[in-house]
Amino acid sequence: MSDILSFGEPMVEFNSEALGGPRAGSIFSAGFGGDSSNFAVAARRLGGRVGYLTRVGADPFGGMLQQLWHDEGIDASHVIVDEEHPTGLYFILRHGAMTEFQYRRRGSAAAHLVPADLPNGWVEGAKLLHVTGITQAISASAQETVFEAIDRARGASTTVTYDPNIRPTLWPLHTARAVVKYTIPLCDVVIPNLDEGRMLTGREEPRAIAQELLGMGARMVVLKMGGAGAVVATPEEYIPVRTREVVAQDPTGAGDTFDAGFAVAIVEGRSPADAATFASAAASRVVQGLGAVSPIPRRSEADAIYAELTAMSA
Repeated sequence: MSDILSFGEPMVEFNSEALGGPRAGSIFSAGFGGDSSNFAVAARRLGGRVGYLTRVGADPFGGMLQQLWHDEGIDASHVIVDEEHPTGLYFILRHGAMTEFQYRRRGSAAAHLVPADLPNGWVEGAKLLHVTGITQAISASAQETVFEAIDRARGASTTVTYDPNIRPTLWPLHTARAVVKYTIPLCDVVIPNLDEGRMLTGREEPRAIAQELLGMGARMVVLKMGGAGAVVATPEEYIPVRTREVVAQDPTGAGDTFDAGFAVAIVEGRSPADAATFASAAASRVVQGLGAVSPIPRRSEADAIYAELTAMSA
């Protein structure tokens, strides 16, 4: 039985390695992405027992993803192979210091997730369920699957963490705001980044953002602020969390790894502030590499960075 669950849209990543940006003859390295899958891989590498659910196409890309989950030790036994719809893809194009994402995901197999795809007892038997706004955005049926999973978790006292992960290219911002604001009070922990917090609240400062989100019904807010660390806020507390200074190459997947580190630590019984410190340690390693999955650290490396952070704070 898995302690930590996620579901949503995985994708195969093609990352441009060409100097000066993509051009004819550019080299692309194949990798993996999709916030829910990134979360699952990170949670497993950081020591969690993890289950993942999605639909993949009956194509080589779906096979690559299934091999990834097998190699990482993730329970993907409930993944559905969709004979009619393809696996989603995305391309990372680099232009000097600029990074551009191009997606080929419309009508993907994962977008055809439906509530009936949730196995009986899957959510109820877990300790923590992680859901995201991207899963809500990819289709109406996937959004309903998120709400069904949250309902099952609430009925079973399974902790629900929620990353709004707002992507204006997936849905209009006013729709995203409405859905996210409806979802926030249904979950135990809301984990936006600073830009998303600003989009949701219209506030600029972290404390004001956290207070506004708590006013929307959030029980706990963990606000990710990149190189500035994070904040853990409840109606009673406001706790800044440090991170380490690093030279960032690529932020892809760092937020998902933060979510995963927080989830693993909470399941282990650590305090929210300590969990956020561990999460920040793991995420700081991801931004130093390229791509969403390759730089995700193993537990021993994350523990070493965490020890460094806690020593700095002592």
